[in-house]
Amino acid sequence: MNFRASRNGRRRVETTLELTPLIDVIFLLLIFFVMTTAPQSSPLERIGVDLPQAASGQSVENDEPERVVLRVSPGGAVFEQREDGSEQAVEAPQEYLSALHAERPEATVWLFGDEEAAHGVVIRLLDAAREVGFKKVHMAVRPPG
Repeated sequence: MNFRASRNGRRRVETTLELTPLIDVIFLLLIFFVMTTAPQSSPLERIGVDLPQAASGQSVENDEPERVVLRVSPGGAVFEQREDGSEQAVEAPQEYLSALHAERPEATVWLFGDEEAAHGVVIRLLDAAREVGFKKVHMAVRPPG
């Protein structure tokens, strides 16, 4: 604040607004919001599968604490996608899912069937997940457009 004398002899307060700290704070907030809202690739997005398109698919939250991600390749092979991005081949899906259910009964099963995969393989995998007792089984599809 500056005090200046006016024409009539009274002291007048002159205020100034420093813009540099204000601009610094605005840029810091901008950087914070850009960094926290940047799209993060989840393990579900890193799976290399050409998903079939479905107009009736709905969005499902990806925040389940326990999930089992199974991928069906175009040739019909089944793989479990791990959180670290590695894959494990599943030779006997029924036994594998039964062991997983005994270990993690509340897990959500995600099925990523390639568009070129045989329909029967994906359906057998879906049935196996339900038969062993998993309550939540999601089929991943690509939204239209």
